[in-house]
Amino acid sequence: MPPRRVVPLLALVSVLTATAVLRPQTDAGAQAVPDDLVKIACSLPHEHLLRTWRGWRPDRAAQLSFVPKEPNFVGSGLPHVGPWDYMQTVPMFWYGPGFIERLGEVDRPVTSAGIAPTAATLLKFEGFSAPDGQPMTEALLADRDRAVPRLIVTMVWDAAGINVLEEHADAWPYTKSLIPEGTWYTDATVGSSPTSTAQIHATIGTGSFPKHHGLTGHNMLVAGRITAPWNAGPTFFLEPTLADVYDRAMGNEPVVGLVGTVDIHFGMLGHGSFYSGGDRDIALTRSVIGGETLTDEGFEWNLPERDAPYYRLAGYANDVGGFERDKQELDRADGSLDGKWRDNDIEELLRGFDTPARTPYQQRVVEQVIRREGFGDDEIPDLLYLNFKAIDYVSHVWSMNSPEMRDAVAAQDRALEDLVTFLDRRVGKGEWAMVVTADHASMPDPAVSGAFQISTGPMQELINGRFGRPGGPPIVDLMQPTQAFLNMDELEANGHSVDEVARFMMTFTQAQTAAGGIVPNAGQENDTVMAAAFPSALMQDLPCLPEARQT
Repeated sequence: MPPRRVVPLLALVSVLTATAVLRPQTDAGAQAVPDDLVKIACSLPHEHLLRTWRGWRPDRAAQLSFVPKEPNFVGSGLPHVGPWDYMQTVPMFWYGPGFIERLGEVDRPVTSAGIAPTAATLLKFEGFSAPDGQPMTEALLADRDRAVPRLIVTMVWDAAGINVLEEHADAWPYTKSLIPEGTWYTDATVGSSPTSTAQIHATIGTGSFPKHHGLTGHNMLVAGRITAPWNAGPTFFLEPTLADVYDRAMGNEPVVGLVGTVDIHFGMLGHGSFYSGGDRDIALTRSVIGGETLTDEGFEWNLPERDAPYYRLAGYANDVGGFERDKQELDRADGSLDGKWRDNDIEELLRGFDTPARTPYQQRVVEQVIRREGFGDDEIPDLLYLNFKAIDYVSHVWSMNSPEMRDAVAAQDRALEDLVTFLDRRVGKGEWAMVVTADHASMPDPAVSGAFQISTGPMQELINGRFGRPGGPPIVDLMQPTQAFLNMDELEANGHSVDEVARFMMTFTQAQTAAGGIVPNAGQENDTVMAAAFPSALMQDLPCLPEARQT
């Protein structure tokens, strides 16, 4: 069996991270676990706390964890981050005549960590062991009754959680029609928090949660500094994916690739040639070269410089046409060819790419990649990973409750029908299998859910004012939707601890944390906003979290 860790360079990175790091997570001299904070942490529903622990590791994640009172949330732009069931519950649909059981709906709880080991079982490949996931064996025909598919497709409908699909139940008729022909898990969750794109795609690829694969968030600590998970290509990614291990074991003969949007999707694909003995797998993104954020998108398929040495760009994807026609069809859907999608100017939305017109265009790119690269052309099974991002973009801008979201879901449903038809024709009926899932759900519109949107700015100001010193550096290095990165040197120099910061956060009210035009809900101005706040390292010692104490 290949070694579990990515070698050799990645092992060195792990060692450096663990030894060079860290600002301590709790008081250096603390001997006893604070009872009041234990009570606060253990007051959370067990699954919420378990998901939070799975998403944390001491050498990477923030020193302070917190969970707002449901349905409240932290951050701008309708973030999709949290341990709550509505944010965690995602579709999990396995389909593939000849390989997948026709069970329809199954209510057994599963997580995203089960995808890679299930695909490995489909491959009849025994060389892969998932740290956290178990194969969804009931979804598969008995070993004696099935061959190995020529192609396995892992398709992520970004942000298309069950709450999105339920809100727009009439927008995905084709997908619904397939459910009796495959296995649809009704109790599928992401399994860890924060529910951000980078770490969940890595969970899908590795069968491990962030506490093992190391990508703990879109911001994380590496060697004591806050960085993004793909700022150095796959360097910070600590676990091998199924694709890494399988491709190498097969002498790099399988065709392995990904069509996504940005490189934070690469976690389900793998390390490419960075993995010892691996090769440069096919990878397409639309990342802005030199972009300011890890989600910046541009106007062409490319590879960021940090990734280019390890993956291979299928540059011919830029020759795929028809996007102008896709935009026109979207434009005329309301009966008027006026440059508008509903009330939105199409050209102002990344020249139309931030609309549902991107979905049929990307579907044609996927088809071209399958043709040109020969996915499914021979007896050696291939792996293809897909991320379709239109639903995610709509969720941040218009919310999951919007008519724009219905359009995005409907476009995704049509694209799935096109893909199934194409694969049946190109690879062959009964020759391929796929899983359709999401990396997280979407945040409901606060006007619908009644949520109070907690602003990070006031929280940082309150903490800096209480625990900082005049003219000194801020205590909060970075505030995220469920965690805070703290300047531990400054905090301790001022005679304070993470425990104190956590207790202080529990007193925050709606009135104190309102900003940017957000106002407290009527009659709730003095209501506190946090369900729990505690030092992250406390999770290792909680009596109510035996899973952490057993590791």
